[in-house]
Amino acid sequence: MKIRFLKQTIDTHVHTIPDGAPRKMTDLALAMEAVKAGMAGFVTKCHQGDTSARAAVVEEAMGLLYPGKDFRVWGGVVLNHGAGGLNPSAVYASGKMGGRFVWFPTVDAENDALYKKKHASQQGLGNANEQPIRKNKIRILDEQGVLIPEVKEILQQVKAFNMVLATGHIAVQESLALVRAAAAMGIQKILVNHVSLPITNASLALQKEYIDNGAMVEHCYYTPMAGLCSWEEIAESIRTLGPEHVILSTDLGQPANGSPVEGMEKFAEQLHSLGILEEELYQMMAVNPERLLY
Repeated sequence: MKIRFLKQTIDTHVHTIPDGAPRKMTDLALAMEAVKAGMAGFVTKCHQGDTSARAAVVEEAMGLLYPGKDFRVWGGVVLNHGAGGLNPSAVYASGKMGGRFVWFPTVDAENDALYKKKHASQQGLGNANEQPIRKNKIRILDEQGVLIPEVKEILQQVKAFNMVLATGHIAVQESLALVRAAAAMGIQKILVNHVSLPITNASLALQKEYIDNGAMVEHCYYTPMAGLCSWEEIAESIRTLGPEHVILSTDLGQPANGSPVEGMEKFAEQLHSLGILEEELYQMMAVNPERLLY
Protein backbone atom coordinates (compact mmCIF):
# COMPACT_ATOMS: atom_id res chain seq x y z
CA MET A 1 0.00 0.00 0.00
CA LYS A 2 1.39 3.38 -1.02
CA ILE A 3 0.61 5.31 2.13
CA ARG A 4 1.45 8.66 0.51
CA PHE A 5 -1.96 8.61 -1.17
CA LEU A 6 -3.81 8.24 2.14
CA LYS A 7 -2.15 10.82 4.36
CA GLN A 8 -4.87 12.98 5.94
CA THR A 9 -7.55 11.82 3.50
CA ILE A 10 -11.22 11.70 4.50
CA ASP A 11 -13.68 9.27 2.92
CA THR A 12 -17.04 11.06 2.92
CA HIS A 13 -19.08 8.01 1.89
CA VAL A 14 -18.78 4.63 3.63
CA HIS A 15 -21.32 1.98 4.68
CA THR A 16 -20.65 0.09 7.90
CA ILE A 17 -22.24 -2.16 10.53
CA PRO A 18 -24.88 -1.73 11.96
CA ASP A 19 -26.95 -1.41 8.80
CA GLY A 20 -30.11 -2.71 7.19
CA ALA A 21 -28.03 -4.41 4.49
CA PRO A 22 -25.01 -6.71 4.85
CA ARG A 23 -21.79 -4.76 5.41
CA LYS A 24 -18.12 -5.67 5.62
CA MET A 25 -17.09 -4.17 8.96
CA THR A 26 -18.14 -2.04 11.90
CA ASP A 27 -17.39 1.65 12.23
CA LEU A 28 -14.77 0.90 14.88
CA ALA A 29 -12.99 -1.75 12.79
CA LEU A 30 -12.86 0.66 9.85
CA ALA A 31 -11.62 3.49 12.05
CA MET A 32 -8.78 1.35 13.41
CA GLU A 33 -7.73 0.36 9.88
CA ALA A 34 -8.01 3.91 8.59
CA VAL A 35 -5.98 5.57 11.33
CA LYS A 36 -3.14 3.08 10.82
CA ALA A 37 -3.12 3.97 7.11
CA GLY A 38 -2.75 7.68 7.90
CA MET A 39 -6.29 8.77 7.08
CA ALA A 40 -7.89 11.66 8.96
CA GLY A 41 -11.41 10.28 9.17
CA PHE A 42 -14.57 9.17 7.40
CA VAL A 43 -18.30 9.82 7.17
CA THR A 44 -20.48 6.81 7.98
CA LYS A 45 -23.79 6.52 6.14
CA CYS A 46 -26.83 4.27 6.55
CA HIS A 47 -29.71 4.31 4.06
CA GLN A 48 -32.13 3.46 6.86
CA GLY A 49 -31.53 6.33 9.27
CA ASP A 50 -29.18 8.52 11.29
CA THR A 51 -25.54 7.70 12.07
CA SER A 52 -24.63 10.82 14.05
CA ALA A 53 -24.84 9.25 17.54
CA ARG A 54 -22.80 6.17 16.69
CA ALA A 55 -20.18 8.31 14.95
CA ALA A 56 -19.71 10.26 18.16
CA VAL A 57 -19.26 7.07 20.19
CA VAL A 58 -16.70 5.64 17.74
CA GLU A 59 -14.78 8.90 17.68
CA GLU A 60 -14.60 8.89 21.48
CA ALA A 61 -13.38 5.28 21.44
CA MET A 62 -10.67 6.21 18.93
CA GLY A 63 -9.49 8.95 21.24
CA LEU A 64 -9.05 6.39 24.02
CA LEU A 65 -7.39 3.80 21.78
CA TYR A 66 -5.07 6.27 20.02
CA PRO A 67 -4.40 9.17 22.39
CA GLY A 68 -2.91 12.11 20.59
CA LYS A 69 -4.32 11.05 17.20
CA ASP A 70 -6.83 13.56 15.81
CA PHE A 71 -9.01 11.01 14.00
CA ARG A 72 -12.58 12.04 13.21
CA VAL A 73 -15.77 10.12 12.48
CA TRP A 74 -18.84 11.97 11.26
CA GLY A 75 -22.43 10.88 10.69
CA GLY A 76 -25.70 12.28 9.46
CA VAL A 77 -29.19 11.42 8.36
CA VAL A 78 -30.53 9.97 5.10
CA LEU A 79 -34.06 11.20 4.39
CA ASN A 80 -35.50 7.85 3.37
CA HIS A 81 -38.65 6.39 4.91
CA GLY A 82 -36.62 5.01 7.84
CA ALA A 83 -36.12 8.61 9.00
CA GLY A 84 -39.64 9.69 8.12
CA GLY A 85 -38.83 10.73 4.56
CA LEU A 86 -38.61 14.47 3.96
CA ASN A 87 -38.67 15.07 7.69
CA PRO A 88 -37.34 18.41 9.05
CA SER A 89 -37.57 17.01 12.60
CA ALA A 90 -35.10 14.25 11.72
CA VAL A 91 -32.68 16.87 10.38
CA TYR A 92 -33.07 18.94 13.54
CA ALA A 93 -32.43 15.89 15.75
CA SER A 94 -29.37 14.90 13.74
CA GLY A 95 -27.98 18.43 13.87
CA LYS A 96 -28.47 18.58 17.66
CA MET A 97 -26.51 15.33 18.00
CA GLY A 98 -23.62 16.61 15.94
CA GLY A 99 -24.66 15.14 12.57
CA ARG A 100 -22.79 16.74 9.69
CA PHE A 101 -24.47 15.34 6.56
CA VAL A 102 -28.06 15.49 5.39
CA TRP A 103 -28.60 13.19 2.42
CA PHE A 104 -31.79 13.57 0.42
CA PRO A 105 -33.55 10.29 -0.42
CA THR A 106 -31.45 7.47 -1.80
CA VAL A 107 -33.10 4.04 -2.11
CA ASP A 108 -36.52 5.61 -1.42
CA ALA A 109 -36.15 8.29 -4.09
CA GLU A 110 -38.63 7.93 -6.94
CA ASN A 111 -35.80 8.41 -9.40
CA ASP A 112 -33.87 5.50 -7.87
CA ALA A 113 -36.89 3.21 -8.08
CA LEU A 114 -37.74 4.15 -11.66
CA TYR A 115 -34.20 3.56 -12.85
CA LYS A 116 -33.94 0.17 -11.14
CA LYS A 117 -37.30 -0.92 -12.55
CA LYS A 118 -36.27 0.07 -16.07
CA HIS A 119 -32.83 -1.57 -15.74
CA ALA A 120 -33.77 -4.61 -13.65
CA SER A 121 -31.02 -6.77 -15.15
CA GLN A 122 -28.20 -4.30 -14.42
CA GLN A 123 -25.88 -5.44 -11.64
CA GLY A 124 -24.33 -3.35 -8.87
CA LEU A 125 -27.21 -0.94 -8.19
CA GLY A 126 -27.54 -1.71 -4.47
CA ASN A 127 -30.79 -3.67 -4.49
CA ALA A 128 -29.88 -5.16 -1.08
CA ASN A 129 -30.61 -1.73 0.42
CA GLU A 130 -34.31 -1.88 -0.48
CA GLN A 131 -36.92 -2.27 2.25
CA PRO A 132 -40.00 -4.50 1.80
CA ILE A 133 -42.31 -1.85 3.28
CA ARG A 134 -44.52 -0.56 0.49
CA LYS A 135 -44.68 3.23 0.67
CA ASN A 136 -44.77 5.71 -2.14
CA LYS A 137 -41.31 6.66 -3.35
CA ILE A 138 -40.19 10.21 -2.69
CA ARG A 139 -39.86 13.09 -5.11
CA ILE A 140 -39.05 16.67 -4.11
CA LEU A 141 -40.73 18.54 -6.98
CA ASP A 142 -44.47 19.00 -7.45
CA GLU A 143 -46.29 18.59 -10.76
CA GLN A 144 -45.28 22.13 -11.75
CA GLY A 145 -41.61 21.41 -11.11
CA VAL A 146 -41.50 23.47 -7.90
CA LEU A 147 -39.82 22.25 -4.71
CA ILE A 148 -42.41 20.99 -2.23
CA PRO A 149 -42.75 22.91 1.08
CA GLU A 150 -40.98 20.31 3.25
CA VAL A 151 -37.77 20.90 1.32
CA LYS A 152 -37.53 24.53 2.42
CA GLU A 153 -38.05 23.48 6.05
CA ILE A 154 -35.26 20.93 5.72
CA LEU A 155 -32.93 23.50 4.16
CA GLN A 156 -33.62 25.86 7.05
CA GLN A 157 -32.43 23.19 9.49
CA VAL A 158 -29.38 22.40 7.33
CA LYS A 159 -28.43 26.07 7.41
CA ALA A 160 -29.12 26.47 11.14
CA PHE A 161 -26.72 23.63 12.02
CA ASN A 162 -24.22 24.38 9.23
CA MET A 163 -24.61 20.86 7.90
CA VAL A 164 -23.57 19.47 4.52
CA LEU A 165 -26.43 19.19 2.06
CA ALA A 166 -26.07 16.07 -0.12
CA THR A 167 -28.41 15.16 -2.97
CA GLY A 168 -28.60 11.38 -2.61
CA HIS A 169 -30.28 9.53 -5.48
CA ILE A 170 -32.87 12.10 -6.56
CA ALA A 171 -33.22 12.92 -10.26
CA VAL A 172 -30.79 15.35 -11.85
CA GLN A 173 -33.48 18.00 -12.39
CA GLU A 174 -34.42 17.66 -8.71
CA SER A 175 -30.77 17.98 -7.69
CA LEU A 176 -30.33 21.15 -9.73
CA ALA A 177 -33.46 22.71 -8.23
CA LEU A 178 -32.29 21.73 -4.74
CA VAL A 179 -28.80 23.13 -5.27
CA ARG A 180 -30.18 26.41 -6.57
CA ALA A 181 -32.59 26.75 -3.64
CA ALA A 182 -29.86 25.97 -1.12
CA ALA A 183 -27.49 28.48 -2.69
CA ALA A 184 -30.22 31.15 -2.65
CA MET A 185 -30.63 30.54 1.10
CA GLY A 186 -26.91 30.99 1.70
CA ILE A 187 -26.06 27.32 2.28
CA GLN A 188 -22.41 26.94 1.32
CA LYS A 189 -21.73 23.24 1.94
CA ILE A 190 -23.40 21.39 -0.91
CA LEU A 191 -22.40 18.05 -2.44
CA VAL A 192 -24.03 16.49 -5.49
CA ASN A 193 -23.68 12.74 -5.02
CA HIS A 194 -22.90 10.12 -7.64
CA VAL A 195 -22.55 12.26 -10.77
CA SER A 196 -21.05 9.23 -12.58
CA LEU A 197 -23.53 6.59 -11.28
CA PRO A 198 -26.12 5.62 -13.92
CA ILE A 199 -29.01 6.37 -11.54
CA THR A 200 -27.93 10.00 -11.12
CA ASN A 201 -25.57 10.44 -14.07
CA ALA A 202 -24.95 14.09 -14.94
CA SER A 203 -23.46 15.38 -18.16
CA LEU A 204 -20.36 17.56 -17.93
CA ALA A 205 -22.53 20.56 -18.79
CA LEU A 206 -24.83 19.79 -15.87
CA GLN A 207 -21.87 19.18 -13.56
CA LYS A 208 -20.63 22.66 -14.48
CA GLU A 209 -24.05 24.04 -13.65
CA TYR A 210 -23.93 22.38 -10.24
CA ILE A 211 -20.58 23.96 -9.40
CA ASP A 212 -21.66 27.33 -10.82
CA ASN A 213 -24.36 27.24 -8.13
CA GLY A 214 -21.84 26.61 -5.36
CA ALA A 215 -21.86 22.81 -5.13
CA MET A 216 -19.08 20.26 -5.26
CA VAL A 217 -19.60 17.00 -7.13
CA GLU A 218 -18.82 13.48 -5.93
CA HIS A 219 -17.28 10.55 -7.75
CA CYS A 220 -17.24 7.21 -5.91
CA TYR A 221 -14.71 4.41 -6.37
CA TYR A 222 -17.51 1.85 -6.31
CA THR A 223 -18.99 3.16 -9.57
CA PRO A 224 -16.11 2.36 -11.96
CA MET A 225 -15.02 -0.62 -9.84
CA ALA A 226 -18.46 -2.17 -10.45
CA GLY A 227 -18.31 -1.35 -14.15
CA LEU A 228 -21.04 1.31 -13.92
CA CYS A 229 -18.86 4.00 -15.52
CA SER A 230 -15.36 4.25 -16.95
CA TRP A 231 -12.28 5.48 -15.12
CA GLU A 232 -11.70 7.88 -18.02
CA GLU A 233 -15.12 9.46 -17.47
CA ILE A 234 -14.12 10.44 -13.94
CA ALA A 235 -10.71 11.73 -15.02
CA GLU A 236 -12.39 13.86 -17.71
CA SER A 237 -14.76 15.33 -15.14
CA ILE A 238 -11.83 16.25 -12.88
CA ARG A 239 -9.95 17.91 -15.74
CA THR A 240 -13.04 19.80 -16.92
CA LEU A 241 -14.30 21.02 -13.55
CA GLY A 242 -10.97 21.39 -11.76
CA PRO A 243 -10.05 19.33 -8.68
CA GLU A 244 -11.12 22.13 -6.35
CA HIS A 245 -14.74 21.27 -7.23
CA VAL A 246 -14.58 17.46 -6.84
CA ILE A 247 -14.82 15.05 -3.90
CA LEU A 248 -13.48 11.50 -4.29
CA SER A 249 -15.01 8.91 -1.94
CA THR A 250 -15.46 5.14 -2.01
CA ASP A 251 -19.11 4.19 -1.30
CA LEU A 252 -17.64 0.90 -0.07
CA GLY A 253 -18.66 -1.43 2.74
CA GLN A 254 -20.23 -4.26 0.74
CA PRO A 255 -19.04 -7.64 2.10
CA ALA A 256 -17.66 -8.89 -1.22
CA ASN A 257 -15.55 -5.78 -1.87
CA GLY A 258 -12.36 -4.46 -0.30
CA SER A 259 -12.44 -2.10 2.64
CA PRO A 260 -12.92 1.65 2.13
CA VAL A 261 -9.26 2.15 3.06
CA GLU A 262 -8.20 -0.14 0.22
CA GLY A 263 -10.69 1.57 -2.06
CA MET A 264 -9.28 5.03 -1.40
CA GLU A 265 -5.79 3.79 -2.22
CA LYS A 266 -6.87 2.03 -5.41
CA PHE A 267 -8.97 5.00 -6.53
CA ALA A 268 -5.95 7.27 -6.18
CA GLU A 269 -3.68 4.82 -7.98
CA GLN A 270 -6.07 4.37 -10.90
CA LEU A 271 -6.63 8.09 -11.42
CA HIS A 272 -2.90 8.77 -11.01
CA SER A 273 -2.25 6.30 -13.83
CA LEU A 274 -4.56 8.43 -16.01
CA GLY A 275 -2.55 11.58 -15.35
CA ILE A 276 -4.26 13.03 -12.28
CA LEU A 277 -1.49 14.54 -10.17
CA GLU A 278 -0.81 13.62 -6.54
CA GLU A 279 -1.51 17.19 -5.42
CA GLU A 280 -4.85 17.03 -7.24
CA LEU A 281 -5.71 13.76 -5.53
CA TYR A 282 -4.84 15.30 -2.17
CA GLN A 283 -7.12 18.25 -2.99
CA MET A 284 -10.07 15.95 -3.74
CA MET A 285 -9.48 13.42 -0.95
CA ALA A 286 -8.30 15.65 1.89
CA VAL A 287 -8.66 19.39 1.32
CA ASN A 288 -12.15 19.42 -0.16
CA PRO A 289 -13.68 17.00 2.37
CA GLU A 290 -12.16 19.04 5.18
CA ARG A 291 -13.67 22.18 3.67
CA LEU A 292 -17.11 20.57 3.82
CA LEU A 293 -16.84 19.07 7.26
CA TYR A 294 -15.22 21.81 9.33
